[in-house]
Amino acid sequence: MNSKPKSFLLSIAILFPVVIYLIYVIANAVPVFFADDFHLLKTIVWGQEAPTLSEKYMLLIQQHNEHRILIPRLLTWVDYLLEGSINWVSLIVFGNLLWIGTLWFFWRAFKALDVPYWLFIPLPWILFQPQYYDNVTWTISILQQSVIVFWFSLIAFLCAQGKYRWAVAVAVLATFTHGNGIFSFVVIGAIIVLERKWKEAIICFVVMVLVALHYFWDFGKGPNADFMRSLSNPVRLVASFFAFFGTMTKVLLANPLYAAALGAVLFLIPALYLLPRFFTVFRKPLSLTFFDKILLGNLLFLAITGALVSVSRSWGGIETIIAPRYQHYSPYVSAWTYLVLVRLTAGYLRNAVGLVFLLGGIAFNGLAYFVYDQEIKLRRNWLLADDTNWTNHKRFLQYNDFFNDNVINEYSQAQSRGICTTRSHFKPLGTYNLGSRVVPIDFSTNEFVMEAADWREEHQNLRITNTTLEADHVFLCFKSNNRKEYWVPVQKYRTSVMNFLTTGSHYKPGFITDLLPENLAPAEYRIGVLVGNTFYWTDSRVVIQADKSVLIKKGTI
Repeated sequence: MNSKPKSFLLSIAILFPVVIYLIYVIANAVPVFFADDFHLLKTIVWGQEAPTLSEKYMLLIQQHNEHRILIPRLLTWVDYLLEGSINWVSLIVFGNLLWIGTLWFFWRAFKALDVPYWLFIPLPWILFQPQYYDNVTWTISILQQSVIVFWFSLIAFLCAQGKYRWAVAVAVLATFTHGNGIFSFVVIGAIIVLERKWKEAIICFVVMVLVALHYFWDFGKGPNADFMRSLSNPVRLVASFFAFFGTMTKVLLANPLYAAALGAVLFLIPALYLLPRFFTVFRKPLSLTFFDKILLGNLLFLAITGALVSVSRSWGGIETIIAPRYQHYSPYVSAWTYLVLVRLTAGYLRNAVGLVFLLGGIAFNGLAYFVYDQEIKLRRNWLLADDTNWTNHKRFLQYNDFFNDNVINEYSQAQSRGICTTRSHFKPLGTYNLGSRVVPIDFSTNEFVMEAADWREEHQNLRITNTTLEADHVFLCFKSNNRKEYWVPVQKYRTSVMNFLTTGSHYKPGFITDLLPENLAPAEYRIGVLVGNTFYWTDSRVVIQADKSVLIKKGTI
């Protein structure tokens, strides 16, 4: 086979998971804000009222948790100016394009190894899949958590080329993208000092001081950070650090200790590879290859990020470290570990490493789509349902009462000014086909706690289940006599991998859903089920009483 067909097949093998991932993102992104996206939205609402540029700028750098998110807010504002309203889908796609852009830096590092090109194929299969599903449907997450990886990849690449001043300029962008961005100056400074580039070191230090003074002016502790509680348990802290890099295990294994074990392996392999290269640093300037330098920049970034997240968040348990918005770091570390193994091996052993990672990457990629598709569909359907609930009732059902009360003024203004567009995604009940059967459902309630470092709230959860309905596109409808309908999505029961391979069925019969009854207006609600374009009544009613307690009535149709 000549070189042109081989190059064509190689390009397909590399780009196929990238294109599938991007199509999946576009198909599941919804033009509705989610959770903390409100902090992007309200900046524009308030910014239009701010009379001066300085006041507008202060709104853009206003602290959000531990972050000054000027860049995500600025991108949102630019999108609003370009499109006439905030298009959350455009922002999500843009953020994911930058995340995909990290593949180019892997390619440059890979080419420096001078190995057969087919060995690059495993990387996109490992990197681009929906395990980190927050970054598929949550605008502020993708614009912070994934875009910061792009900035650091670019910084490491610039440092590897000796373009330190450009790296410092990008570090300013990183600082105002995500809370760990300011530590990009530390990464750049460390590499510069190791190479004895004293003039560049002074420039980096001066810019860092000026940026830090601006960044930390009137800076407060974030509501989710508790350093003392995290440091009080060193074992949990260390386990959390490594679990941060090992979340790929969650595609099959729920126990976070497996993530900690895998993360230790994935992080320590490149760390131990780099360590001997520093033995001569005290005798002469450090001299690293292009590959080693770009690896060093990325590994320093990863170590700092993992440490910061662990020190600020591990007080809540290892589970808080392996949340979906952080899970892209594990395949990212895995990709660098793979390149190190390719660098350290040769001949048949190198080919064996490539084959293992290729087969493992393809299997992991497919499994991630299989396992997390239901989570993404639930998030997507919640946004569609709550867009309808807001349009009809000025209420979101997936958030707590405090959140609803907090956003109602700004979101109403955004809607009335055209900053955001909202609509009902469901037709009036009378326009659907009415099915003849009655769908049985079951109920349970429980109390649960929402907790941050400095506050704790108790809420009641209402769980609704069914074990017989065989359908994929399902929504519940809460219908009262004197009000419009509230809509609630459901989650299907996922079948096993073996059953899927033998039968082709992704889901089992039935569904489950949870909601906060505190957001429903006091009334008696008849519950129906929308399946495609057919509507069925269930055998139950729910009474939301004045004190927000729940009373279930069975057999009332």
